[in-house]
Amino acid sequence: MIVGMRALLLAATLMTPATAMAQAVAAAETEGGVEEITVTARKVEEKLSSAPVAVSAISDKNIANLGLNSINDFAQQASGISFSQAFGRSSDRPVIRGQSNVLANVQFGVETGAAYFVDGVYWQGDLQGFDPEQLARVEIVKGPQSALYGRNTYAGAINFVTKDPTDTLSGSIRASVAEYGEYIASASLSGPIIGDKLTFRIGGRYQDYGGQYVNQLTGSKVGQEKTRVGYAMILAKPTDNLKIRLRGEYSEQNDGPLALFLQGSADNNCSPGFRSNFYRQSGVPFFGNVPATLGATPGAQNQNQYFCGPIQAQPNNVRLHTDPVQTPFGVRDGTAFDGIQNKQFNAQAIIDWDVAGSGWVISSMTGYRDLLNRFGTDSDHSDAFFYLAPGATPAVTVEPAFANTNRKNFKDFSQEIRIASPQDKPVRVMVGGYYYSQKFNQRDISFTSGATGDALGTNGSQVASIENKAIFGLAAWDISERLTVQGEIRYQEETKTLMDRASATSIFCAGEAGNAALFGFAGTCLAKGKWTGTDPRITVNYTTAGGTLFYAVYGQGRKPGGFNGTGGILAGNPTYQEEIVKGGEIGVKWTSPDRKLRINAAAYLNELSAVQLTNAIPSGTAINSIVVNTGDARTKGFELDMVAAPHRDIAITVNASYVDARFTNGCDADFFQLNSGGLRVNFDTRNPPATALPLCDITGKRLPLGSSVQVNGSFSWEPEIGNETRLTTNVNFSYEDKKFIQTDNLAYVPEAFIVNARVGVRFKGIQVVGFVRNLTNEDAAPLATRWFDFRYGATGRGLPPAASVTFNGAPTTIETGGPRAFFTALRRGRTFGIETVMRF
Repeated sequence: MIVGMRALLLAATLMTPATAMAQAVAAAETEGGVEEITVTARKVEEKLSSAPVAVSAISDKNIANLGLNSINDFAQQASGISFSQAFGRSSDRPVIRGQSNVLANVQFGVETGAAYFVDGVYWQGDLQGFDPEQLARVEIVKGPQSALYGRNTYAGAINFVTKDPTDTLSGSIRASVAEYGEYIASASLSGPIIGDKLTFRIGGRYQDYGGQYVNQLTGSKVGQEKTRVGYAMILAKPTDNLKIRLRGEYSEQNDGPLALFLQGSADNNCSPGFRSNFYRQSGVPFFGNVPATLGATPGAQNQNQYFCGPIQAQPNNVRLHTDPVQTPFGVRDGTAFDGIQNKQFNAQAIIDWDVAGSGWVISSMTGYRDLLNRFGTDSDHSDAFFYLAPGATPAVTVEPAFANTNRKNFKDFSQEIRIASPQDKPVRVMVGGYYYSQKFNQRDISFTSGATGDALGTNGSQVASIENKAIFGLAAWDISERLTVQGEIRYQEETKTLMDRASATSIFCAGEAGNAALFGFAGTCLAKGKWTGTDPRITVNYTTAGGTLFYAVYGQGRKPGGFNGTGGILAGNPTYQEEIVKGGEIGVKWTSPDRKLRINAAAYLNELSAVQLTNAIPSGTAINSIVVNTGDARTKGFELDMVAAPHRDIAITVNASYVDARFTNGCDADFFQLNSGGLRVNFDTRNPPATALPLCDITGKRLPLGSSVQVNGSFSWEPEIGNETRLTTNVNFSYEDKKFIQTDNLAYVPEAFIVNARVGVRFKGIQVVGFVRNLTNEDAAPLATRWFDFRYGATGRGLPPAASVTFNGAPTTIETGGPRAFFTALRRGRTFGIETVMRF
């Protein structure tokens, strides 16, 4: 879309009562005031308006009224969080307050710093297939949360809170149909088994989406999604002092090939140098399989190494080898498995015991997850089809280069036990202990192995583990009726192991000596990695006589360290360390005396040290992309959430946030390659010489993947139009500023403005709604990833003699990797549909 049109639409939206909500507040039926929501953002139940923490809470009513279906939808109705799908419904990378990581959930062990929880139980993985009908609310807690929430919450925590069973029989049925073959049906039933002593809730969801875009090589659709979910919950209250909540869920997800396209290296328009098409000899050494037409096109003469500017959507450029098609080697398939397949079971047990009715509560929270994941994509993301192995043409059963097909299995277990003093006392305390364990293995899927995958220990396989132990505590003191001080602290120890086999001569082992024989490892295994630390958090809050809350918070958090696997062997960087954040925020929460307007505002400043970056580290004539702690950063910004309910039939909300997330120091090897004309670094990027720093310095660059400016909101109007009949109308919108793809801040995906609308009628417990998503047909790409393009060849041509290439008076080498390109996700276009809901 044209930028001017976006600005006009955004201004028009803001000037009408069609603005927005992440606070999940709705019109109260009798008073016309904003609804009060109870949250558990600080591990205790408290009102959202009086909780001294920056949290966006999206209620079940808003989830239903706005038609929100996923974490992406939730993020578009909250402040301070950016979420974009880069790899379909896998590898979630939520960005809270600008704190991001390019390799998060792509390389094993590299994490986002914003963790998921379900009912307060840690969830290590994706949640894009979660059934929104079972949610009571979603809480997005912002700022360092490591003291109470633990591992991987150094930027924030996202808690999915499910509905309790009811002690009266109730249920719901929801069904919708929309364009592009979209069908969704869900149902739930809740009620008593033994009065209010034993109650249940069961439910399920089916989702099918046929895909919008077409693979130009195969003629088949891409981006299809299919989900089946079933869940059951039991709530037991054998006495007034004991509550036992058991929940289990099984889900299956079967998605088609990812809707990705490659913006090729022919489009590069900046940073001339050796890593460009001009210096590549077409067809060598890939047996002439690089299409001759590209080798002879003007793009082959492009001397630019990189693309600067906005990456625009190319919906007719999806060209993936996901089915048998004609190739330079005859008719062949490029991938042994396509898409995403998840089979997942998870279970929770939450027990709260008020000891003898004293107010001292002992709580136990147990979680278990078993996930089988299969993933497959043509990861050169183009019509290139070649083999890296020299010699005779490989058999048809051999996958070509960059066929990314694997099977992964995760088994997680967590246990938290805590004891809390009575909450109605001026001094309150809580102490607890925590344990988390994950076992992981990966194996390659090939044409000969089928979906089972090759044997564990062969090329492309891994085994790994994570173990986290922690003790934590909290103390709060009401100094007066209006002034409270609370301190939280956590000490944790985390250990990780990894066995990673790329080939018979490239095997990494740390803490997995027991699997050495299975993987063919004959060397000395490194010790398992261990990281320890203590994270405090202090909150001071004051409430005025009129009920306005002022608060200040200081907190510290950490993102786990880990291993670089086979990629770090030759580079001499087997591990990367924890990333630490220290920062604070101040905030205010105000509600008008008539409860028709609520405003929450917060400002924050965070200092990030040892930022985990993707870097190219030299080792002899090779170069490896690994994770290193090579820079520091600072994030600062503000968030403003407004909720208004001027009439009992109207709810208006607006959220706005600004974040300035920039590196304060750091040297990036890829940035050096661009600025040096295509040379590899011949120095350690963690300590660059003075002559190299101007070419690699990323000081002042923005952290990638997040937006600086976000504005979103919703408007709901539900007037009564007849006896027990209401018209239901709502509009919601979301605006996000551009997102840089890498630390160089050269290429980015453009700003996006999305409008969704729903109009319907509700009669008693039945509602029929017509809806449109992405009304403006916004096509800005949600996210892109820096990649490569081998379609113009690999072997260098016209290069200077190797002996003559130097930098800073020392020998170096020319970067001969594939010319840079960008693979990019496609956003779903305008979609019309109809939905029917029945509740009883």
